[in-house]
Amino acid sequence: MTDALNHDQTDIKAAASPDPDETAPVDGPLLLADRSSIRAAGVQLADLARRELLIVSRDLDPDLYDQRPFLDAVRRLALATPRTPVRVLVTEPRLPVIGGHRLIELTRRLGSRISIRRVADDFRDRVDSFLVTDARGYCLHRVADRHRARMELDAPREARRLRTTFEEIWEQSDGDSELRQLYL
Repeated sequence: MTDALNHDQTDIKAAASPDPDETAPVDGPLLLADRSSIRAAGVQLADLARRELLIVSRDLDPDLYDQRPFLDAVRRLALATPRTPVRVLVTEPRLPVIGGHRLIELTRRLGSRISIRRVADDFRDRVDSFLVTDARGYCLHRVADRHRARMELDAPREARRLRTTFEEIWEQSDGDSELRQLYL
């Protein structure tokens, strides 16, 4: 499995860096410096998820989360896992709802498998966003509005830390009235 992970990180590193000499397998975090490499990392992590996908986002950035490859990976995970494997926390749900975000539509169709909540008021000032898969891999934007992120496919310690943060926010958050209307 380690060889597969190294190969996968090599693929992202190649997308993140135009220099082919920098595509050797990496240990540790991979720094992503543009939107296309961040998007590719999100798709790759979602594709690798087998049990769980957790997302914390200000507005479900459509450039990252409303793209067909990402949505296909989310759908596959949701249909392959019996409990609610995909959970999403959104700080500003109005924009994705009004914009017809396809992840919101997918949630409406697969509501028992994908759950979305509005971030509780106590956490609304957070400026980071992240995606965690299987408490093992993650992609983290320290400042959610920047076009830089850090990603690792096999970092259980950091992924568990982010998962714990997600759970803390999830427990204090609830469905937004706009999000609830999706299920009617």
